[in-house]
Amino acid sequence: MQLELLEKEGSSWLLKVVGEDHTLPNLLRVELHEDENVIAASYSIDHPLVGSPNIFVKTKGKSPERAILGAAERVLEDLEEAKKEFQKSMKLK
Repeated sequence: MQLELLEKEGSSWLLKVVGEDHTLPNLLRVELHEDENVIAASYSIDHPLVGSPNIFVKTKGKSPERAILGAAERVLEDLEEAKKEFQKSMKLK
């Protein structure tokens, strides 16, 4: 995965996520919407076969960078919890 900052205007960022499909951008979008300092968060893919996702974030009171990093940390925490639950359930069977 590679991130490219396409646009940076004040409290708005547009990032390109090379090497990913819908999974990661959608997880980040959902998590960004949980942040009270995020005004808008979305992603788009120009073409599903050849395009890379673009993630848009607009914030207030927090930089887009901090919002994205916070969202990524929360996604990782959720995935770690899911992993532990999965491992626990497999030991029971």
